[in-house]
Parts: sequence; C-alpha cells; structure tokens
Amino acid sequence: MKILLTKITTFRFYIVFIAIVFILLINGIGNYGLAETSEARYAEISREMFISSDYLNPKLLGIFHYHKPPLTYYITTVGYRIFGINEFGARFFLQIAIVIQLLLIYGMAQLLFHNKKIAFISGLIYFSIPIVLISSRNLTTDAYLTTFILGAIYCWQNYTNYKRIFYLYLFYILVALGLLTKGPVELIFIFTYIITYKILFRAGFKITLHHALGFILCLLLGGSWYFILIMDNSGLWNYFLEKQLYSRVALDSFNRSKPFWFFIPLIIILLFPWWIPIIGKYVKRLLIAFKGDKESKLLLISTLCTLIVFSIFSTKLILYILPVFWMMSLLISALLIKTGNKISFILNHAFSFMILVFFMGVFTCYIMKPEFIKIANGTLILTFICVSIYTGIYFALDNYSPIKTAILATVFSGTVLVTTTSILPDNSVAINSTKEIIGFINAEGHNQESTILVYDYLLSSVPFYTEANQITLKSTHNTTDREVLFQHDNLWRNNLWDMKDDQTIYRLDSISYKPHTFLLVRKKSPLPNNLNFLKNHFKAQLEYTKWWLYYNK
Repeated sequence: MKILLTKITTFRFYIVFIAIVFILLINGIGNYGLAETSEARYAEISREMFISSDYLNPKLLGIFHYHKPPLTYYITTVGYRIFGINEFGARFFLQIAIVIQLLLIYGMAQLLFHNKKIAFISGLIYFSIPIVLISSRNLTTDAYLTTFILGAIYCWQNYTNYKRIFYLYLFYILVALGLLTKGPVELIFIFTYIITYKILFRAGFKITLHHALGFILCLLLGGSWYFILIMDNSGLWNYFLEKQLYSRVALDSFNRSKPFWFFIPLIIILLFPWWIPIIGKYVKRLLIAFKGDKESKLLLISTLCTLIVFSIFSTKLILYILPVFWMMSLLISALLIKTGNKISFILNHAFSFMILVFFMGVFTCYIMKPEFIKIANGTLILTFICVSIYTGIYFALDNYSPIKTAILATVFSGTVLVTTTSILPDNSVAINSTKEIIGFINAEGHNQESTILVYDYLLSSVPFYTEANQITLKSTHNTTDREVLFQHDNLWRNNLWDMKDDQTIYRLDSISYKPHTFLLVRKKSPLPNNLNFLKNHFKAQLEYTKWWLYYNK
C-alpha cells in the first residue's frame, strides 16, 4: 500500500532527520587515520597550538605557519580538550558544522520561499550532495567557512525581511568569524548574494547607524588576529597581501593552478542526477516554473556569478566552491515542487540505479579482492542493510512525490557515507594516511629515542602519532619548501635538513647507523644516486604501497 507524504514537511520531522544525520556523521570518524597532506596539516597545527598554548602563532612542525587565520585551529583544539588528541577530536566539530548548515538551510528556504515543503526537501537534497560529505570527513577550513557564510546570509536575509536589529549585528559577527577562518574570500559569496538580491528585488542600499556600528564590530573582531600579528611584525602585512592573497588569485600558488573550466565537470558530477531532467523533454516545464520566480533567479545568478569569479582565480580546489551548494539545494527543491510529478519519477529511478551500481561495486570488490581496496565482511553486511532500507522506502512511498525523491537521495547518500566510513580504516593508502606505518615504527622503536627521517616530503601526521624525533630531508618537493622568514632563531634547522648542504650528507651518514633510526622514502621520489649508500646502512627494509621504510632496530 502506497503512503502519501503530504504533511511530513514540518520542522519537527526535520529535526528527526537531523538527529539521524548527526548519528551517521559521527559514527566511525575516529577509526581511520589522518589524510596527508591537508587534513594532517590542520590537525597537527592544532595539536601544536593546543600543547604550546600559543594561540596567536600557528606552527607546523615547529615552524610558523601563517597560511590561514586561526579559527579552524581554535575549534579543533576544543575538540582535543574534550575528546583528547585523536582523530575523533580533530573531526568532531566538522559534524556539528554540517548539522548547523542543515538548520540554516531550512531557515533560508523559509525566508525566501515561505514554504515548509521546500525547506524540508532543501535540507535532504543538500545532504545528498557528495561534496558536503567530503567536507565532513576531511579536516579543512571549508566546512566551517561554509557555516559562517550561510549563517551570515541567513541573518542578513532575516534582517532584510523583518528588520530585526539583532540579526544585523549577528550578520557582522559571523562575517568576522569567516574572516578569521579563511580570510577575505568569504566576502565573494556574501557580497554576490546581497548585490544580486538588491538588483532583482529593487531594494535600496540604506545605511543606518546600526550598519556603521556593525561594520566597526566586524572590522575589530575579524581583523583582530591580523592587526596583532602585524603590530608585532610589519613584514606580515606584505606576506598576507602578496603571498596569501595575490598569489592564490593570480599565480600558480602551492601547485594548485587549474584551467578556467576546472569547476564545470565537478559541478556536473556533484549534482548528478539532479540535472537529468534538463536534457530531456522537461526543459520547457522547468523554464515555465523558473519564469517570474525571483527567488530562484537569485539563487541561480548568485551561484553562476560566484563560480565565474572562482574560475578566474588561478588556484582551485574542489572544496573552494562548497558554499554555493546550499543555494543549489534550495533551487533544486523549489523547481522540484513546481515542475510536477514526472520529474520526480525519473529521479527516483536514477537514484535506484545509482544505489544498485554502488552495491554491485562494493560486492564485486569484496569477491574479487583487488589490491587497491579491501572490503571487510562487516562493510558488505552494512551496505546490504542500507540498500534494503532504501528498497523498503522506495516501495512504501508514492512514486510521484517530490519528498520521496529527496528521501531516496538522502538514503543513497547515507549509504555511501556509512559504507565509505567503514572502508577507510582498512584502506589507509587510499587516503594517504601514515597511521599504519607509524604504528609499525612505534612497535619496533623506542618512541622518544627513535628518529624518523622523511626524504623529500613533509609528513605532518608523524608527530600526531609518535613522540619520535622527526627530520624532514628537504630536496625538490614543494611541501618541504618551508617559509622560515619569520623564525626568531635557527632551531628549525634541527628538524629540516637541506639536501643541497654538503654537511647534511655527512650527518645522514652518521645517523643512519644508529639504532631506532627509520628512513621513509616515497616510491614517487626515490633516493638519488649520491644517497643510495644509505640503504646499506639500514639493517632491514619494508615495502608499503607508496613508501619504502628502511630501519635499524
């Protein structure tokens, strides 16, 4: 018997959905190692900040690291204080950020469309987008930045609709928190939305005393960390403007330069299968639904303008555009409600096909046991249970209900989330984690008495997992090119050895004979001919998928 879901659009049911999502999000987040390089870098900087209690000067492996403002590190240290210095503590507040985003999306949909069904479906669609799940599983600034951006826009929209002064000040506070998370880049998302809204809705730019006070508050709070640092070292002013702002926009900064069209295929992949109806005979129906709908135009134009701006920038990463997907979720939800049941029917079949393909992929890997991935018995059983739940929901709900489409998308996304979280602990290579290697070193060595040499690569996660002395052997890889211009002394040289220095070779020759010494060499970057002699100095070696480990017991 089919069940028509016509009334399950209230906030009460949405809270139930969020509670389930939170359980899924926190499940297993401490069971797999830190991913190199980004996640390990943020986790280690936060660890060093937590241990040293220096909350002004972020450090990575003992060297000042001013690439990002400190708010992400602050939040992570709170996780360490509550849960200990571990992966769960590092990732916990990312899950809180996703939950807050889901609450804000519901609120934004209400402010724009005044429709609880659109609000309910928007949250489900947002959770179904893969990039959202990626941001919850990898410690970076992006999930927090998106939360502050979405919160700021929600407060601005609330103030615009109802003139509540409290939300105006909260808007400026959230903008300031965004500045302390990733700098001025957040203003692109916020200003694009506000300017587009003003133009479409013919709203004036009226500045009051409260705006002036809010701006001052935002400037003082958002610029506090920058002001304090620059007062102590004026050279940081040029560093922030040139190295961290201009170079990321116009130059090949940190080897992240990508072509103009980089985000186009990503958008197509990340929004699949939601765009399928626009390639069929339903285009005209979508255009009719879109016509005269200022709210939908606001979301679409804001998204397109933001994507164009980020496409112009030289440096590009997938998570840079995370803050546009809440707008796409609202837009898709609104069009899904207005375009009739046929489109929902098509999307239902698309998600059913996707979950079938996903399960067959997991099952095939379980049977074939390829080298690149390990599937445990528990993972297969868990995936089967999720697919069974999906199947039950599919046959229980009305085929032509937009809410059914959103629920199926959410269950599919939840299946992927649960399965991948179960897979990650047994597949450290897939996420470029050193946890397995360092675990072996801890078992073989004597921890504080051990020395770990890492050739031509910066492994940020090593001190997270061991108290052994780590020495990075700097050669040609960009990760080892550390910025030491702000160091107060030369102590950093003890743990960063320049391979162009002839004295380094002699030091290596001496230390390689010592017991409890370990040398890690990436297979992508083998030892040059003049260092091959080191292999003979170590009594044992072990091969990993991406690394060679040479060691003395």
